[in-house]
Amino acid sequence: MKKVIAIVFIALIAAAGWYFFLKPGDFTARIKAKGNLGTIEQFTKNWNDNIVTTASVLEKNNRTQIDQKYLIQDSVHLYNWNIKRINDTVSEIKVHVTDSAYSLQNRLQGLWQQTSFEKSVRQTILNYNETLQQHLKDITITIDGITTLPAKHYAYTQYEGLQAYKVTGMMKDITYLQNTMAVSNTTLDGPPFVKITYWNRETDSIKYQFGFPIIPTDSLPQVADIQYGNTKYQKVLKATYNGNYLTSDRAWYALLNYAKTNNIKIDPRPTEVFYNNPNMGGDASNWKAEIYMPIIN
Repeated sequence: MKKVIAIVFIALIAAAGWYFFLKPGDFTARIKAKGNLGTIEQFTKNWNDNIVTTASVLEKNNRTQIDQKYLIQDSVHLYNWNIKRINDTVSEIKVHVTDSAYSLQNRLQGLWQQTSFEKSVRQTILNYNETLQQHLKDITITIDGITTLPAKHYAYTQYEGLQAYKVTGMMKDITYLQNTMAVSNTTLDGPPFVKITYWNRETDSIKYQFGFPIIPTDSLPQVADIQYGNTKYQKVLKATYNGNYLTSDRAWYALLNYAKTNNIKIDPRPTEVFYNNPNMGGDASNWKAEIYMPIIN
């Protein structure tokens, strides 16, 4: 009997030690979502302006980890998101939340009552999930497969910044480029596009060109901030995206996943071709873009 009591006592001590000191969060929640790993990652980083991302580890063994802090009155809540790839279109999200100042107090009170911390965190995660599910309903990504892009001459302006704000250059310059080309009787040769020339996935930073394909002439307008270039005929992997252009980068991740699954070697610097003008408004779920990633032979 004494041996049984001793074993039970040790087990209780171990359980208490884990609960109060080793448990990964004061509150833990799990969510499943029909979105790829990159889409969930980008949504999680940007869904709430009051939450600051402090660290991230991207796509290691089909998992992504994101650490964030959220200021709530006199407390700082620490969110540790672990996003796991189930397949190309489904991800599992586990989040551990800790109150940096009152963790032990919350765990102790949580043994017999729902704390104000738990109520607050539950509501935040419910809001997160509701907003995430709506975002996934608002976008559609279709992988169209391998195709080709023709060689084109183009006029463009150049930008750099975070990928979440890449549409800024388009909205700023679409009319400017159209009017500048029209004044010089330069003919546009297709819809506008964004060409990514640099993408750092660790920092979500990009460099890109926003431009229009043109029919080249000997008298192209010479304006300080407009440059000219040409693309080569190339084999590409294509996706069609429907939704707000602010989040068309979700198709980048879909193409990366498809390429990985199908052993297709690609250059992860996409070109996006736009068929709607975001300055005109309208139902963003009907906007269309075609996304291309070059295939490396």
